[in-house]
Amino acid sequence: MKLHLCLVSLAVGVLVSLQANAQSATSEKTEADCYAQQAALEKNIRDARSRGQMLRRRQLQESLDALRARCDEIASRDTHEARVMRQKNVVMQLRLDLANAEEELQRIVSEKKQK
Repeated sequence: MKLHLCLVSLAVGVLVSLQANAQSATSEKTEADCYAQQAALEKNIRDARSRGQMLRRRQLQESLDALRARCDEIASRDTHEARVMRQKNVVMQLRLDLANAEEELQRIVSEKKQK
């Protein structure tokens, strides 16, 4: 029984860590893409300003503002997903602790019956 519980907890731990790593890699890429796109737009805005292309500069600024809003939304969603994942990990750990405590209780009760 104890070996079975250990194997289950190990499998769950590996699964959760793989899922968390995959999510964090995805969110890092998304945030990195946002920063790269923002930098490119800011450079284009500077170029347009230096050439006197005020209409183009204004359009690029509007695009930059929209991009920043999307990036903020992505960052907040990633933060929410991370909080959910952490809470799931806490619940899973508590369930494992409860299972271990119940197993220990059964062992103690069976010791008394054997005496």
